[in-house]
Amino acid sequence: MLAEPSLALIAALFMAAAAGWFVARYWRPRTPQRGSRGGDLSEDYFQGLRFLLNEEPDKALEVFLRMVDVDNETVETHFALGNLYRRRGEVERAIRIHESIIARPALSKEHRAHAMFALAEDYFRAGLFDRAETLFLQLAGEGPSRAGALRYLLRIYEQQRDWEQAIAAHEKLVSLATPEHPTAIAHYHCELAERARAAGDFQSACEHLSSARNAQRNFPRSALIRADVALDMGDAQLAATLCQRVVELHPKFLVLALPRVMRALREQENEELQRRFAAWIRPEPAARAELAYAGIIAGLEHESFVLDCLPDLLREDPNLGEITRALAGEPTQFTPERRKELALALGRTLRRTQRYRCVDCGFASAAHFWQCPGCRSWDAFAPVALLDVTPGFYRR
Repeated sequence: MLAEPSLALIAALFMAAAAGWFVARYWRPRTPQRGSRGGDLSEDYFQGLRFLLNEEPDKALEVFLRMVDVDNETVETHFALGNLYRRRGEVERAIRIHESIIARPALSKEHRAHAMFALAEDYFRAGLFDRAETLFLQLAGEGPSRAGALRYLLRIYEQQRDWEQAIAAHEKLVSLATPEHPTAIAHYHCELAERARAAGDFQSACEHLSSARNAQRNFPRSALIRADVALDMGDAQLAATLCQRVVELHPKFLVLALPRVMRALREQENEELQRRFAAWIRPEPAARAELAYAGIIAGLEHESFVLDCLPDLLREDPNLGEITRALAGEPTQFTPERRKELALALGRTLRRTQRYRCVDCGFASAAHFWQCPGCRSWDAFAPVALLDVTPGFYRR
């Protein structure tokens, strides 16, 4: 990753650009305007750059703020300087620059909108979401910055978990441009469904899940939540059917579906459910290994299907199998009690590891998130295929 440029480096770049600006300004005929300071303006400009080169940003800031009050032609320079301050984390200085630009009475409509957007970005970066929201709402009403303002509003509403507002902003954004995360609106409805389910309002939960399915077909999260609602309402058969459908369409969510299926089996024992789950335990060693691994990381290491498939897991992962054979003997010869001890040990190990990883930014966690806490992407957080301590597992 490239290091953040220093103020001195940026000042040097400004100095080079200033030469062209200076020539363009003073080599063309020009009618002096009342109140113009002529050559004094260029002196202020270069004085500000000298302060930047000398790493005196406070003095440079005062000079450039003074220049905004003098000549509208310097506004772009101030925008660049304000954005630089924001990128460096000096948000207070960025706010001062952009507020001073907005305060100029003769500022053009285009520059005023630009300054409002930059100031809203400053507020967002500083965590002043109420101020940022106020400005972005104004910009979302009209003008060329509508789509950008709506994208920022979505980020604000997501962080505030204001899902109703997020849905409204997403619908407006769709009419203007392609959203950064097209599936986000389905997740907003799922968030509301989970909130309604927690309150015992199953009807509202189902309505939000229906909206999620309308927004995104074959959406695994809505199906899993619907399975939870079905279990809450005593319909284990429906829950098992939904989980089976999720695994068929999205195999990586086996680890999320398994606990729901086991709950269905415990709450409603019947031959149909048992037969359906038995079909998940395929004879192929690789499939049995995946089932055992998913069961262990789902906290089901005590279940009989995990213990039955455990030797296949150790066989499919040469590294883990070799360690096990060196310490405890041949896994296929283990007694049921020894298999249980090994499964419990693997479970304790996995609970101390990062079992999920974002495919976009690499953020890893022991818990699953539908939205990555690192880069805020939706649907990018996936279960790690196999154990971190056994690299060969990843390559399969």
